[in-house]
Amino acid sequence: MSHAAERRADYLLGHAALEQRRLLVQASYVRSWTERLLRRAGLTEGMSVLDIGSGLGDVAFIAAEIVGPGGRVVGVERDPDAVEVARGRAASGGHTDIVTFTNADLTEFDPMCPGLAGDGPVVSDGPRRPFDALVGRFVLQYLPDPVAALRRLAGFVRPGGIVVMHDMDVSSRDVSSPPCPLWNDCYALLADLFRAHGIAPDFGRHLTRVFLDAGLLWPDVDSGTMTGGKPGSTVFTWLGSAVQAVEPLLRQAGIALPDGLVVDDELAATLERAVRDDRSMVLGNTHHGAWTRLDRSG
Repeated sequence: MSHAAERRADYLLGHAALEQRRLLVQASYVRSWTERLLRRAGLTEGMSVLDIGSGLGDVAFIAAEIVGPGGRVVGVERDPDAVEVARGRAASGGHTDIVTFTNADLTEFDPMCPGLAGDGPVVSDGPRRPFDALVGRFVLQYLPDPVAALRRLAGFVRPGGIVVMHDMDVSSRDVSSPPCPLWNDCYALLADLFRAHGIAPDFGRHLTRVFLDAGLLWPDVDSGTMTGGKPGSTVFTWLGSAVQAVEPLLRQAGIALPDGLVVDDELAATLERAVRDDRSMVLGNTHHGAWTRLDRSG
């Protein structure tokens, strides 16, 4: 594995308390977009779904609501602390009859093999390709080899099944109008950090090529951008919590913070005041979704 790939894998593991809070804020903000994407891709009642890089479980829970009690969802997550949080949320939310979470590395996960299925149940009966759909949100871009991972994991989906991926683009430098310097500077930190870790900040734009290189059929695609500016908008909490969560990584990478910026629990409010003073409309990350069906011939 290259040095860039090693850094990418390490970044994927970050699930400290601040990062978990950021993930929950982000999940709340993008929930409706992800649900719409999954439904457009063809997720429906009774399906069996594999959710990769499941994190704290939010995509798995959306999938569970779609597939209903006749379906099932298996979430795979590398970080054991995140898995425990997801399992607790599944129990408190009444999802345990549909959703299970397993702690496993996606580069090795195999639901059919003891020892490679993580600490979740092994699929010992049924077809070799036991899932109707493979889903993932904000995960491919953090993997050392997204194409190889997608090709391998799609192999667990039956012929005619669905593959749907949701990824992001934080590469834009023009994210406020009229310009709000503080918003622009804080937003730019995310792209700078991605580059420092060997991750393409515009990965979402490349989903079509990733699907095709993985041997999948040409995907349908959709995109949308978070917007805000109105007082109380969740977009302020999104960027404030993101910068706060990654501040240690910014310092480790030698990325300078904007002059005078204080990164603390008040950052979201600071951003909101700056946007209000500049009377700006601001943009968050751009979402890209891609989906396709596997060749029915297998």
